[in-house]
Amino acid sequence: MNLQSIRHLYDYTHWANHLVIDAVEAISVEEQLRDRGVSHQSLHGTLLHMLFAEWVWLERWRGNSPSAPLRAADFPDLASIRSYWQQVETERDEFLASLTEETLHAGWTYKDIAGNEYTNPLVLLMQHVVNHATLHRGQVVAMIRQLGVKPPATDFLFFFRK
Repeated sequence: MNLQSIRHLYDYTHWANHLVIDAVEAISVEEQLRDRGVSHQSLHGTLLHMLFAEWVWLERWRGNSPSAPLRAADFPDLASIRSYWQQVETERDEFLASLTEETLHAGWTYKDIAGNEYTNPLVLLMQHVVNHATLHRGQVVAMIRQLGVKPPATDFLFFFRK
């Protein structure tokens, strides 16, 4: 995988995430917060988890290894999630712009939340984050469907057809 392909994947992820966030915004706050018995309880919880993952990996790529997740109390509503996510996306875009083919394929050392150290090629870590977002967007889409609302079409090909 080359740098142009990674940038396309992140452009797609940005586009698809925004479609899903916009769809959730049209749902009542009560329904956004309702526990649906999924891995992160609710629409709100799943979106917060997605934001956390994008933030923590960006921090790791920039040489920081956070030892705690984002605090849920700091993100009481969708507006706060959206606002911080936009900041993370801007900073991620700056990071992407700074990459070279060499750094993309270099080993990247980081620590997980528990402090365990790992080294993997940056390209693999970046693919992981895109895949993670796709998984959880699918969960959000399923919850939207459960509410009887038509979810957005977020398939990868739809992004390139737009």
